[in-house]
Amino acid sequence: MKRIMLLTDIPPCTNYTAGLVTAQLCRSLPAGALSVFCVQNRGLKPEYCDDLAGLPIRTVAKTGENRATYHRGLKLPRVVPIGVELFRRVVRVPPLIRQAEAYAREQRAQVLWVVLQGQTMVGMAAPLAKRLGLPLLTHVWDPLSWWLRAHEVDRANRTLDLRAFDRAMRASMGCAAASWAMAEHYTARYGVPAVPIIAALDPALARHPPGRVYRTDTLTIGMAGQFYADAEWMGLLDTLQAMEWRVAGREVRLRVLGGHVPPGDIPPERLEVLGWRPQAEAVNILSEQCDVLFCGYPCSTDMREVAQLSFPAKLPTYFAAGRPVLFVGPADSSPGRYLAEHGAAARADAPDLPLIQAALLRLVEDPAWYASLAAAGQKAFAEDFTLARQRENFARFLSFVGVELT
Repeated sequence: MKRIMLLTDIPPCTNYTAGLVTAQLCRSLPAGALSVFCVQNRGLKPEYCDDLAGLPIRTVAKTGENRATYHRGLKLPRVVPIGVELFRRVVRVPPLIRQAEAYAREQRAQVLWVVLQGQTMVGMAAPLAKRLGLPLLTHVWDPLSWWLRAHEVDRANRTLDLRAFDRAMRASMGCAAASWAMAEHYTARYGVPAVPIIAALDPALARHPPGRVYRTDTLTIGMAGQFYADAEWMGLLDTLQAMEWRVAGREVRLRVLGGHVPPGDIPPERLEVLGWRPQAEAVNILSEQCDVLFCGYPCSTDMREVAQLSFPAKLPTYFAAGRPVLFVGPADSSPGRYLAEHGAAARADAPDLPLIQAALLRLVEDPAWYASLAAAGQKAFAEDFTLARQRENFARFLSFVGVELT
């Protein structure tokens, strides 16, 4: 089998979603077929996988990609962050390319697999593949436009970064995309064959709880992962506040799994924050201690590309838990389309009180509908989000460069 070098900014690990998926993919490859060059953010603290301890990994520090607007409490002139970003591109990235090249040659790499997350990784991809003379495979978690906006990159540098992304995509022989919609879009735009590779779970983790709300006096809404759709989350809170935290006579509780306290003014007695939990434990908690699982996705115009092309990693976990999903997000978004096609969620197409209220009331008052949503989610998990399906798609991805996954 050809030797592959993975260039990434998050290594295979157990405590970041991207690291979990990467670890799953790494396990599909035979020993000795993969090495990793990780350009890691200084703030990350990955917890490595014991079963991948023999995987060769070289880690170097990534220079900051956040916009520098203040220094020692003083606001910097507007030109400073522009110059800092130019300095990062011109001065900091070339040495990283040379280090990655040396490591790839040391590992005798024959294929380059690059995760295009952030402007540093994007800027390295095409030049590194050219210097090595290796076939390039690209992997995209989210559209680069989202990353650049979140990191407040200025217009001039944003244009240069997007051009670098275009060059990397056009130079690649295959792409692993974050959703079916993204795969279709990139194939049409760049002419590159693409396949969706999405977060997946071992089928043994799937749960089949009773298809009903657990208690007659309480409704527990679960939420796992990041709060990247603030307006949609606040829409839920505003609705619950207007309903005086009661749905069809049931007292509402929120149970949150993740590394951050959720935004919003939530009465303490209504909220339980459990922190980050391992995947198996998270599935069990969502299945056994929650009635409805919340997934928000951005409806704002400036997040339209992300909504249409990305896919929330929490959904496979929700489906595995076997509880109905409450989705608040655009109908034409990537998850919105999937959920509508599979009948796998109660949906509110905008964070508006009447829409969310109607969905919550029907979940409680229509037991047959509640049970059908739970069953549809379980069916979706079995069809699209198991490790076997992920491995099948990964094999297609590798086949774009003539690598056969046995």
